[in-house]
Amino acid sequence: MQLLSTMRTFLVTSFLCASHAFAPNSNDAISIHGLGVILRDKNSALVRPQRILHRNPVIFRNSVRTASTSLNLAPSDGIELGYVVYDCVEKAASAWDWTANLGAPAALVAGAVLATLLETRETMTPRNNDAKWIRMLKKSCRFLLLSSFFLEVVCIFVGTVTGSVLLGHGSAKGPKVGYTSPLALLHHHHEFEYLTVQISFLQGVLNWLIAVTMDFLIPKENESKDARKMNQCLGSILVSLTLWIIAFYNNHLNFYSDYSTMLRRYFVLFIKRYVWCWPIRPMSLLYIPSFIVSLVLTWRAFTSSPEKPTKA
Repeated sequence: MQLLSTMRTFLVTSFLCASHAFAPNSNDAISIHGLGVILRDKNSALVRPQRILHRNPVIFRNSVRTASTSLNLAPSDGIELGYVVYDCVEKAASAWDWTANLGAPAALVAGAVLATLLETRETMTPRNNDAKWIRMLKKSCRFLLLSSFFLEVVCIFVGTVTGSVLLGHGSAKGPKVGYTSPLALLHHHHEFEYLTVQISFLQGVLNWLIAVTMDFLIPKENESKDARKMNQCLGSILVSLTLWIIAFYNNHLNFYSDYSTMLRRYFVLFIKRYVWCWPIRPMSLLYIPSFIVSLVLTWRAFTSSPEKPTKA
C-alpha cells in the first residue's frame, strides 16, 4: 500500500509539472504578447512566435527573456498569437489618418481621369487610315487612363480597409518600444498595404500625366502647324513634370532607396501573398485566371492589325 501511495504521489507530481510547462506564467505571457512589437525578420515583417520557435528555439527563449523585461502585462491578458499587437494605439490611429487623407486626392484624380476617359472615347478610337505609331499612341492613351482610374480606386479601397485594420487592434501595456512614427508602425506590420497605397496613388497620377501627354502628341484632323507646335510644347512640359515628380519622390522616401526598389519589393510581396502561397487561397482560383485572361486580351488588343473597310 505504501508503494502504491508513493507511485500515485509521483505520478500526480509528474503530471502537474508537465502541465505547468504548457501553462505560461506571467513573464511568458508578457513576452509572447509583446513579440509582435520587438521581434522582426530580415524583411521587416511581423514574425509570429510559432515560426521563431520552429527556426531556433534558443533565439525564441532569449527573445522571450528580453521581452519579459521590456513589457509588463498582467497575466489576465493571456496569449494572443493570432493578433497583431501595436506598441501604441495612438500611432496606429495617426497611421489611419494618413491613409484616409491620401484617399481624398486619390478620389479627385480618379474623377478627373474618368472624365478624361469618357471625353476622349471617340477621338482616341484607332482608325484604318492612321499610321502605326498613331494607333499605338491611341491604344496606350486609353489603356493608361483606365489603369490610372483602376489604381486610384485601389488606393482608396486599400487605404480604407487598412484604416479599419489599424483601428481594430490593441496596444501592448507598459513602456512603448519599437516605433517612433505612425508610418514606421504601418510599414512594419502592414508593409504590403503601405506599398499598395503609396504605389497605386503615385502610379495612377503618373499614368494620367503620360496619357494626357500622348493626347497632345497625337495629331488631330485639320490641325494647323502653330497648334501642332503648341501641343508638342505642352506635351514636353508634362514629360518634364513627370520626371521631376519621380525625382522628388525618390528624394523623399522613408524606407526605400527609390521608386524602383518599392516596385520590386511590392512584386515579391504580391507573389508571396496572393500567388505562390500555401494553403492556397480559394479566391486565387478566380482572380489568377482572370488576370491571365486580361493579359491575353491586352496583348491581342495592342497587337491587332487594322481592319480593312468593308464595301457597302
